[in-house]
Amino acid sequence: MILVVAQPDHARLAGVFARAGHQKPNPSLLAAAHHHDDGWLTWEAAPTIDERGRPHDFLTVPMDERVAIYRRGIDLVAGADPYAGLLTSMHFSRLLAEGLGSLEGAPRRVAEAFLAGQVAWEVRTRRELGEPSGAEADYLLLRGFDFLSLLLCMRPLEELAGTTLPPIHERSEEPARPTAIDVVDGRVVLDPYPFGPAKHTGPEGSTGNEALDVAVEARLLPATTFDSDQAYRSALAAAPVEELRFTLTPPAR
Repeated sequence: MILVVAQPDHARLAGVFARAGHQKPNPSLLAAAHHHDDGWLTWEAAPTIDERGRPHDFLTVPMDERVAIYRRGIDLVAGADPYAGLLTSMHFSRLLAEGLGSLEGAPRRVAEAFLAGQVAWEVRTRRELGEPSGAEADYLLLRGFDFLSLLLCMRPLEELAGTTLPPIHERSEEPARPTAIDVVDGRVVLDPYPFGPAKHTGPEGSTGNEALDVAVEARLLPATTFDSDQAYRSALAAAPVEELRFTLTPPAR
């Protein structure tokens, strides 16, 4: 069996984390967290499989398609909020740069061209925005919330214990440290805990007594490989929508 979570749905979960992690949410950071994967919306309407019949994910999509999706996502976000677009570009560029060493041939050339173009775009955008001083800190928060969402969407709950996240708590006088994950009685325990007492309530996530309850839509498919793109799309369309639900808490005091 295979569990499928659409990229934009994963991003919405990252947005819930971004909102819950701030006393006064930065609107641009929220926009970047919620919408950084909107470039995948068109692809998700007609997803594809690889040469072995396995569904593509965000890391296995051919590089030319991947960078086109990244560009589309950056353009969509930047069109509404240039600073959020800058954060989205930083996120994608650094994600791609981290994996550059494993690429060769045409995929590497495509990736390098994308990175060169985005570096130039980011320089221009920073200048137009007056060289925002908080961009690096906001990017690190975006990265942390995105990584937390990915872990919840991609790994069984029992495999989360013992993993770590980049620091995702807000800036303070204390040195930032990685966030350790444990699983206790079906709850995801984060230390340090980036979400405080109830800061918001709503359909995308509710807080109370510091615990944060979240959900993301997913589809469970009985097969793991498919004969064609169309066969995969048909199976995906026929699969019932389920909710993956998680409760995140601080460590016991």
